[in-house]
Amino acid sequence: MNTTSSPSNPLTECQSKLNRFARDNPAGAVLAAIGCGLAVGLLIRALQPRPAETLAARLLADIQDRLHSIAAPVQRHAEDLMASGASAVKSGVAQFHDLHMERGLRKLGQRFKNLFR
Repeated sequence: MNTTSSPSNPLTECQSKLNRFARDNPAGAVLAAIGCGLAVGLLIRALQPRPAETLAARLLADIQDRLHSIAAPVQRHAEDLMASGASAVKSGVAQFHDLHMERGLRKLGQRFKNLFR
């Protein structure tokens, strides 16, 4: 009984078909081998467990989250104060301009002169 001339095993049949395909289409066989290798590599990479996050990294992330939750309301309050301070300065400048300081200074100067006459 010669196994090479009449394959009786499904595995040997598949092997002989692959050998025949590789001889008939060498470029296709190389591309198929590369594709199978990439697929197996990606599968192995996807199945590997992710490295566990270190304790220090988790603590730092927690500290960052807590500081952000504290700082966000403070920043909003500072922005509100800045806006109200800017509007107060603007209205103060407008009021100062409306005082007509020149007239008031002249009157004060006249009173000062009258004190020493």
